[in-house]
Amino acid sequence: MKKILIPTDFSTNSYKAIDYITELFKNEACAFYFLNVYNYGTGGLSAIEMLQADDEWFEKPKEESLLHLGDLLDEYTVNKNNEKHEYHVISESLSLVKAMEKHIESIDVDLIVLKGNAKISKNIESIVGKIRACPPVLIVPPYASMNKKINLAIASNFTEEVRTNEIDSFLEIFKNTNFIITVLALTNEKDMPDETSRHIKLLCNHLENQTDKTVALEFTAKSDNLKTYAISHLSSIMCVVDKKPDLLRKIGLCKSRVISTLEKLHNNPVLTIHQ
Repeated sequence: MKKILIPTDFSTNSYKAIDYITELFKNEACAFYFLNVYNYGTGGLSAIEMLQADDEWFEKPKEESLLHLGDLLDEYTVNKNNEKHEYHVISESLSLVKAMEKHIESIDVDLIVLKGNAKISKNIESIVGKIRACPPVLIVPPYASMNKKINLAIASNFTEEVRTNEIDSFLEIFKNTNFIITVLALTNEKDMPDETSRHIKLLCNHLENQTDKTVALEFTAKSDNLKTYAISHLSSIMCVVDKKPDLLRKIGLCKSRVISTLEKLHNNPVLTIHQ
């Protein structure tokens, strides 16, 4: 059973992301973990005021978090029951990144699902850019569409060999799902170096052996064409490859290069994987 961690703030977009992923994996055995983080809003309070605060002040944020998580649990266990799915709730008084780091390890998470917006949120930047031991992250925009056959489009310039561990892990969840794979090479087919050609062939051969499916290969020389492809394939899951966060990214001195790519793809579900 695959384990999927979904941070939620109980917003409409958050519910839409959950609806998308539960429908996408409706034929797969999955355990969904809904995570909500809360804080005590201590900004502006002095140390003395915090010491004088009663138990009710401290308990209220936790109780509200658990109440909303209970409503969310009822929605998916009772109203949208799927015998292949099980649901769990987690409430934490931590930053979102700290809470996710904690439960990625304790649960052994296979996939993270985040709600998307018109702009890349600070939460997405932090999770994609700073969590090193991060499984694949699927970002779901509010109006994500889905066809009967899912197209996973893997985009890269292939200047380096693409490691396939996280792609394999994601595809493993699709055992009973109708899908196709497209490799989108962000390079000019006529002028590409031999090394780039070798990296493309290695990935295509691996994916075909792994899935017993024919992999479609497309080339686009300009990075802007990635956005054009995405717009013309709105139901496709766009897969982009990122390097694991180093120390400079973890402390916020530089951003992941994949963030600028994500900004071009905000209308598509996007899967980010670490190299």
